[in-house]
Amino acid sequence: MNRPEGPRPLLPIRRLLLTDLLILMAGVSALLLGLSWWSQQQALERQARARAETALVQLEEAVRNDLEASQSLGLVIREWWLQGVLDPARPAEAARLITPLLAAQHGITSVNLARTDGHSLLLLRVGGAWSFRELDNAGTEARIRWHRLDSAGQLLSEPWTPMAYDPRSRPWYQAGALADAPIWTDPYAFYTTQDPGITYALPIRDAAGLRGVAALDFLLDDLTQRVWAAQPTAGSRCLIVDPEGQALILPREPAFETKESRRQAFLKPLPTLLPTFHAALAMAGSGAQGARLISSEGRATMGLLRPFEGLPGIHWQLMLTVPIEDLLGPAHFRVLSMLGLALLGLGLAAWRIERIARRVVEPIAELSALAEVLGQGQMPPASTSHIQEIQSLDRALRQASESLADQARLQRQLEHSQRMETVGTLAGGIAHDVNNQLAAILGQLHLSRELLPEGHPVMNRILRAEEATKRCAQTTKALLSFSHQSRPELRPLDLNALVSETANILDRLLGGRIRLQLALEPDLPPVSGDAVQLEQVLMNLAVNARDAMPTGGSLGLRTFLDEAGQVGLEVRDSGTGIPEELLPHIFEPFVTTKDLGKGTGLGLAMVFGIVKAHHGQIRAENIPTGGACFRVVLPQARVKGPHEPSSTPSNPSVARNSLVGCRILVVEDEVLLRDMLADALTLARAQVTAAPDGGVAWRAWQAGTFDLVLSDHRMPDCTGLELLERIRATGSAVPFILISGQGLEGMEAALAKVPRVRLLPKPFELPRLTALMAEMLAEQPVEPPDIKVSAFPDPQHYLP
Repeated sequence: MNRPEGPRPLLPIRRLLLTDLLILMAGVSALLLGLSWWSQQQALERQARARAETALVQLEEAVRNDLEASQSLGLVIREWWLQGVLDPARPAEAARLITPLLAAQHGITSVNLARTDGHSLLLLRVGGAWSFRELDNAGTEARIRWHRLDSAGQLLSEPWTPMAYDPRSRPWYQAGALADAPIWTDPYAFYTTQDPGITYALPIRDAAGLRGVAALDFLLDDLTQRVWAAQPTAGSRCLIVDPEGQALILPREPAFETKESRRQAFLKPLPTLLPTFHAALAMAGSGAQGARLISSEGRATMGLLRPFEGLPGIHWQLMLTVPIEDLLGPAHFRVLSMLGLALLGLGLAAWRIERIARRVVEPIAELSALAEVLGQGQMPPASTSHIQEIQSLDRALRQASESLADQARLQRQLEHSQRMETVGTLAGGIAHDVNNQLAAILGQLHLSRELLPEGHPVMNRILRAEEATKRCAQTTKALLSFSHQSRPELRPLDLNALVSETANILDRLLGGRIRLQLALEPDLPPVSGDAVQLEQVLMNLAVNARDAMPTGGSLGLRTFLDEAGQVGLEVRDSGTGIPEELLPHIFEPFVTTKDLGKGTGLGLAMVFGIVKAHHGQIRAENIPTGGACFRVVLPQARVKGPHEPSSTPSNPSVARNSLVGCRILVVEDEVLLRDMLADALTLARAQVTAAPDGGVAWRAWQAGTFDLVLSDHRMPDCTGLELLERIRATGSAVPFILISGQGLEGMEAALAKVPRVRLLPKPFELPRLTALMAEMLAEQPVEPPDIKVSAFPDPQHYLP
């Protein structure tokens, strides 16, 4: 009977990791060792081929560079000769021209310049210095003399001595005389040293025929020394043979160590010269090019064969053999190195596996304890693990307890923001409708005052009603500013007067425990601002200061003129100050220093927006002794010049008289405002046509003739801008005044650039309207521009 198996025993994570990882690493190491050995052999063989081929190319370049440099020098000598700059009969000039060029050459042994009449000049390198020999009367009656240049460049000549020599019988001259272009000669024994060499012969021909031959000589022994110096390794062998198999460049062997032994070996067939070089010779005989593994003297050798091309008259073959050991090192050393690296890798892997097991197991146990603490509703301590995933899990556990509080706070901010947006939209709509009514009320009061005689008892009441209406207009303007649907109407105002008037209100607002102190700098220049909005800035800052002083304190209001010429306002309190972490963000929305539920975080954001709309700056800082300080700087108001027109004429009757007999089209969808405008303009003895919307106004324009158009913007059927576009499309440049309570605020600058078009915000006073009409009627007609509504930017672009 089989006994049931019991539960499998639990194993620690550390033991499981150690066992599994060691087994895995042993198998992977064996596989990698085999693959590494095979890939190493392949890579080493490719490396050996590449290094051998590179060495052969470098050897070829070492020889070719000397020969090509000589070709360039020969071409220069030929050009000088043909141009008459150089002549063998003028040895001093020839030496001065050629000697500096020869100093940069390493392989040239001598330079021959021979004319067809046998007169020649030989420049010969002896012991690192150049001497030159002049020959005259070639043949049996030839004579020679040696020359040299002293340090001052003067020619020092020896006496003429007889010498039976004719350069025209030499191989270099005969090869050059028969050739049509420069050519390299076959090897031959030089006359001066009897050493074998090659010559670059250049025929000097012009339209009259052959004038002579220039020849640059190279000793094969010098070329051999250059090749030996450029051999890649000590055991490598390089030789160069001609098509007949004769040795031109000898391999470095003990048999060729002396110059005399090399002289005897040059131009000899290789089989008799070097029998031990049979592997390379066999490869050359087969015509195989590129790198091949061959066996030479019982050693693995990389053999290469490369034709030497590109030089006229030279048909050589370069052969190079490099022992594999010279390229890669001994094979047993590679085997031992591979085994040593494998053992070292296994040891490091075992040590690292042990470390990994510890670093994984211990944090997991710590994390388990943290989870238990969190399950009990407590904030767990921070984990000390350096593993990224465990740290991420630890942060997730810690942030879980904070996410609910953050979510609740964000939900409250969202709800508050939605309420503020709704209030702003409602305020903007209400302000637009109220502006129309206020404009009608102001107009009717103005007309009533105009109809009453001076000193009438009702006059004072009408003036008070006008003042109350203007205050109501300022209130609607503040509503539009709060809803971000208008820009401040900047006018010159006295900041000291504004602060003094606001201080009277603040005395009642601050209560009895806060002492208000004023420090107003006298003779301040006026600032460009909106009184209502600047009063709102001062009120907001004062209320914030009051809330920061719950137990009382002092509030200071100071005006000043800074170094840049800007007018400043400073609000300083002795309260709790602003937390340092909130100070850089104090003007951002929803940032508040008050307790939860006691502040919206929008007051200072609105203050910042108003100051920016006034082209000013505001800065907040903490006072070291306690409290906070807000500094507002505003630009000075521009003072009008003596020739600039005023917005309101000094004599209103002049403006009214200028409207006598003018034909004016009034377009307004608000009945009361339209009737008031019609009555006012009729009293000014203008001919008025009233239209309730843009469509009716367009038909009236087509049927009649008008001197000025006064139109609301927001109307059904056709807006004011669309009506302006239609009228300008007819070619008319009639003056056009747009009145708007909402929708075109901020576009004053854009509309001011259009000739004979003005914008008048609602509510407005009749004297301002009549003055604007008189000003536009007095303007000279201009070519009407092509007005497109789409050309105007979106009015929302201009809203603060």
